[in-house]
Amino acid sequence: MGPKAGIAGVLLAAMLIGWNAKPQEGTPYRVVEVVDGDTFFIANRQPIRLYGLDAPELANCFGKEAERELGRLILNKDVELREILSEGIGRRILAMVYVEGELINEHLIKNGFARYRGQGNTVTQTLKDAGGYARQQALGIYSPRCYQLTPPDSKCPIKGNIDHIKKTKSYYPPSCKIYNSVEVERYLGDGWFCSEKEAKAAGYTLASTCN
Repeated sequence: MGPKAGIAGVLLAAMLIGWNAKPQEGTPYRVVEVVDGDTFFIANRQPIRLYGLDAPELANCFGKEAERELGRLILNKDVELREILSEGIGRRILAMVYVEGELINEHLIKNGFARYRGQGNTVTQTLKDAGGYARQQALGIYSPRCYQLTPPDSKCPIKGNIDHIKKTKSYYPPSCKIYNSVEVERYLGDGWFCSEKEAKAAGYTLASTCN
């Protein structure tokens, strides 16, 4: 996910007063706040993001559950950060996060609280396998609640997809030739519409593959 609006003020303040030195591997850091399912603060107010995954935004399907799970695992505990990367001056630190030897990144992905994003450094295969397991078992974000091919309400069958890279929103009516293969990933913000008018009002345009 992109930077969270909820931490923008803290990020700015930290840039002005200066964070402590970049966290070091092998040093325990106390977690004082969990922002959502993939971002937290350590005691010096340095934001840390778990590397190799994306948890749902809080408003999306399974977002709150991911936040609660990360809090259960790390809040008010000491974490060890490994394979530390920096997003740049005044921005978050990316890391593999461990608590008493458990890789938290893997736990979140394997149990469906976050999706694997094709990264991982020395644990790439571990995270990839965790993502495959969550999909196969239909856990969390891959459960029928958050990952859908057929409409839960037959009166609202139009699929709405968000392309987070291109920053576009497209809708797919049942008449679209690729309709059956289009996934509604509600954990990413996708959704359903009851009419094309409703989809257009929400900022979606007819997918080019449906013309």
